[in-house]
Amino acid sequence: MKKVIIFLLSLAVIFSCIAPIGAGAVYNSSVKTETEIFYIESLDTGTVIFEQNSGKQTSPASLTKIVTAALTLKHCEELDTVITVPEHCIRALDGTGSSLAGIKVGEEITVRSLLYCLLVSSANEAAMILADYIGEGSIVKFVEMMNDLAKEVGCENTHFANPHGLDEDGHYSCAKDIAKLTKYAMTFPVFNEISSTKEYTLPATNMNAERKIRTTNFLLLNGYREYYLEEAKGIKTGSTTKAGKCVVTTATKNGYSYLAVAMKAPFYDYDKDGYDENFAFMDTKAMLEWTFDNIKLKTVTDPSQIITVAKVNYAWGVDHVRLVPKEECFALVPVGVDAGSVLVEPVKDSLPESVDAPLKKGDEVCEAVVTYAGEEIARVKLVAAEDIDRSIILFVTGKLGDLAKTTGFKIFAIILAAVIVFFIIANIYVNKNRRRRRIRVVNYRDINRR
Repeated sequence: MKKVIIFLLSLAVIFSCIAPIGAGAVYNSSVKTETEIFYIESLDTGTVIFEQNSGKQTSPASLTKIVTAALTLKHCEELDTVITVPEHCIRALDGTGSSLAGIKVGEEITVRSLLYCLLVSSANEAAMILADYIGEGSIVKFVEMMNDLAKEVGCENTHFANPHGLDEDGHYSCAKDIAKLTKYAMTFPVFNEISSTKEYTLPATNMNAERKIRTTNFLLLNGYREYYLEEAKGIKTGSTTKAGKCVVTTATKNGYSYLAVAMKAPFYDYDKDGYDENFAFMDTKAMLEWTFDNIKLKTVTDPSQIITVAKVNYAWGVDHVRLVPKEECFALVPVGVDAGSVLVEPVKDSLPESVDAPLKKGDEVCEAVVTYAGEEIARVKLVAAEDIDRSIILFVTGKLGDLAKTTGFKIFAIILAAVIVFFIIANIYVNKNRRRRRIRVVNYRDINRR
């Protein structure tokens, strides 16, 4: 346990250095773990609390079974449906060294029991049987359904090649995608119930007597003091040569809920006591305990806080309006962080060059992004902080000025000027002709008089 103590002390030192203003440390990059790939997300706000290589492709091992369970629950509403186990689902795993639940060819077993075998004891044959059943006799079809689901939930670095998670070319995922798939699976209440089960008694079947299965997730078992986390619930473990040790779990304390994903964790006897330690469990426990103690929901904006100003048109004696947050905004930030450590800035291109009066207090003008140590943690609407009346004189003159700048008005002005010039020239020409006619008449009269 010495290494765990050192690890926790390191966390304390790192986060005791957070400055009260302009904090430079961030809670998603300053902490190191033995686990190569790690991800913690708030299930309440979606805030990413910690991530390390979370987009890196890796073998997901039996975390794959989260997707197998989700698709089963999506396509099979009657969990007491009985399935007769096909031979090919068992024989396909011969020689693989798979984790098995002792299910036999020809055994008649319910979907519910298969889900418990799948999620509690991580039985690979249960994955094959469910995939065959949901895929209507085709595991290949089921795997295609798995990949379709991955796209549906927004996975970017995931492709499945089998329903159980054994290492195979083209079978990979990443921590961020596993989190997305897990959140989808959690929309099924039965998934949460089964994946949090510590021990389950499988009913007797035509080929097996009643027997108990036990969870592979030692975060749930208080007999493992190194790993046990009282607040943890579910969800799935995994382990292969390529994947290392993996675990996905949720945990809730003091009203805060989190989802943690650990992948490619080492497994070795670090304290030389003759037993190998699973760092997927150890790091997950340590990081979640730190998160409970150090991350709190805090008000980061309020309606009295002036964020910026915007230029105002057509207002007498007023040339700008103050912009404030529309409402209070809350975000998860480390304990001890004050308002000066959080930046609130207008979203690029969202703040207009100017706004036209009249404005009412509370009118939305633009959007602002809230950041802590360079990471976006929230967004909020910015609104006018006061009423601003319109000046009719400024409005009319302004609109006339705007009109004068338009291309259409310029063309109209040119045409009008041309028409005026034409009429002037025509008028001059007509007047000249009139004078000539008058002169001729006068001269004619003079001739007649003579």
